[in-house]
Amino acid sequence: MSIKNVVLVGADGKLGPSILQGLVAEGFKVTVFKRAGSKSPSDYPSSVSVVRIKDEFPVDELTKALQGQDAIVVTTAGSQVEVQKRLAEAGANAGVKRFIPADFGSCDSSMDKVQELVPLYIQKSEIRDYLTNLANKNDKFSWTSIVPGHFFDWSLEFLHLWIKEKRGDILDDGETKFSIATLAQVARATAAVLKKPNETINKIVYVQSFCINQNELVKAVEKATDSKWTWTHLKSDDFEREKKPLADKGDHEAIEDLVWYLGTLYSNWESKDNFAMDLLGLKNEDLNEAMKKAVAQETA
Repeated sequence: MSIKNVVLVGADGKLGPSILQGLVAEGFKVTVFKRAGSKSPSDYPSSVSVVRIKDEFPVDELTKALQGQDAIVVTTAGSQVEVQKRLAEAGANAGVKRFIPADFGSCDSSMDKVQELVPLYIQKSEIRDYLTNLANKNDKFSWTSIVPGHFFDWSLEFLHLWIKEKRGDILDDGETKFSIATLAQVARATAAVLKKPNETINKIVYVQSFCINQNELVKAVEKATDSKWTWTHLKSDDFEREKKPLADKGDHEAIEDLVWYLGTLYSNWESKDNFAMDLLGLKNEDLNEAMKKAVAQETA
């Protein structure tokens, strides 16, 4: 299996720009699908094509637009289940070989605890089931989910690190290891999956930039800011009990808090069977360098 032509859906989101840059850098011919009503600028590299699709993303229009494409990468919100299903159906109809769903993120959506606390991950699991069934019916169609852990440099505040106030939260003793990845590393992983389609067919692969604990995060951010911070230690059981009822009522901040909690305590990928760093030719990054860049980015 060889993949050259790639459609990217969600090029203007929090992850999309890094994925686009990574795919272009690795020599893929990229086409961005955008809704006809999208107001976002299309200031992409000159090699990138743009195709406008009706806002509803109808399967017949998608099928026509996907002719000649080898892969689809989706970086929209994982909650857009029906859009992803229509893209996958159209991709299978058009002869697309690989589908990478919007399964990127902090947690392993196949875990029962993750699905229990944050129903979004039930939707991500639903998409994988749909893709599996589609692949079983069409042996030319396949999928790969890429799970990187927290996005390290998307928002330090999401990691419960508040730069301006120089304060942060630590769960329990801060010693639990968790995998976390920079946006650039997620992009490298995506390109690597598409370059090794046979080795990554119909499976979840786990990647990271580093596997650390919160105490290591403390040292890195204090070093990057050249200052001592104030740290609040939280008991994880109490935190879960406090946030779950609020999240169930739709409190967005509480939902994000639970994602942070799960991604910090239940996301060590190094013990996973499909931990794919070696397979994909990826190397761990330097925590202090990554933190220095993240702090600079947020204080610019």
